[in-house]
Amino acid sequence: MAKMIENPQVIENMLVFFMKDSNWIIRSEKPSDIKAIDEVTQAAFEDHSFSQNTEHFIINDLRADDALTISLVSEVDGRIVGHIAFSSVTISDGTTNWHGLGPVSVLPEYQGRRIGTTLINSGLALLESISSKGCVLVGLPTYFNRFGFWNRPQLIHEGTPQEVFVARSLVGRVPSGTVEFHQAFKQLSMVEKDAIADVIIDYAIAGIKLDPSNPAIESLIKKGILTETPDGKFLMQPSALTEYDSYLAQVGQFRATEMSRVHKNPMLAAIKYG
Repeated sequence: MAKMIENPQVIENMLVFFMKDSNWIIRSEKPSDIKAIDEVTQAAFEDHSFSQNTEHFIINDLRADDALTISLVSEVDGRIVGHIAFSSVTISDGTTNWHGLGPVSVLPEYQGRRIGTTLINSGLALLESISSKGCVLVGLPTYFNRFGFWNRPQLIHEGTPQEVFVARSLVGRVPSGTVEFHQAFKQLSMVEKDAIADVIIDYAIAGIKLDPSNPAIESLIKKGILTETPDGKFLMQPSALTEYDSYLAQVGQFRATEMSRVHKNPMLAAIKYG
């Protein structure tokens, strides 16, 4: 697993260029920062229509899996107001030592003060200091072009529109292939989790009726977690769910096993509940 790195001299050099406020510092995260990082991340993404509000879960899962290569906080007058994370990615052509940027968060009331810019440039400088070969992210090119990130047709991330998947090489060469972020990025939104819980509760061997036009249900169908039967009902696929949420997958599999046992046992099948 990747170990979180820290190079105070690199960070200091970046701040000499970017900082105008002596009470503003950038540093690596400490264990005591975790709650504040959660709060900053949730606040930063709360009103973003494209967000499923799972970004803080992503950071926590990366941390728990020792997969945070870089985790920096921005602190103003002793208060954490921004955060950025970098983690390793894999590329199908076998290229190694590339990283993914994100999530990056700044409290709404502190946005527009170049805090995000400083976090990004400090993080990229740290990547260069450990000889990283490049970095990818999902974001608006109109913002990230200024940091040297551009759309590269030879690099794709399945399920992401090509125009918002951008990369920056730190060695001059851009690989070709499909990029995979860490498992932590495969997060289900709370709405999706609620829908899965409802399916588990109502689970029947023959499937259940669902509204496929519901955004949460539609998303779960695209992810292969729900599959439609010829009679228009839907079955849950715990094996597909495992990729996104192992706990819910275990619960779903247990429920399916129990329902199968009931259906095969005429005595149990005759029992009526409620």
